[in-house]
Amino acid sequence: MKNNFISILITNYNKEVFLKKSLKMICNQNYKNYEIILYDDCSTDRSLKIIQKFKKIKLIKNKKRKSISRALNQINGIIKCFNKSKGKIICLMDADDFFEKNKIFLINKYFNENKN
Repeated sequence: MKNNFISILITNYNKEVFLKKSLKMICNQNYKNYEIILYDDCSTDRSLKIIQKFKKIKLIKNKKRKSISRALNQINGIIKCFNKSKGKIICLMDADDFFEKNKIFLINKYFNENKN
């Protein structure tokens, strides 16, 4: 089976309650050919301290909120992450989402089995 390079793009704004568990679950995947790009949208909680403990994460820090719309801020973050990503497969994730241990492996397997 081909091991595609996978980019996991995460947006975060003040999700410290979920962030540590979420990032641990990604970093403990049984599939290792991936990158994590996380966009933090000016969090005022302890999110940045949590993120910085994970060495594998490429962090993009937003310095100034551009919009009062959460949805537009999130889209802006996704675009910035996408522009930095190198993966053949892109996974989007919110900071309060959780991946099962074999999720990235199963995604890669699905793409290998379904070329179209």
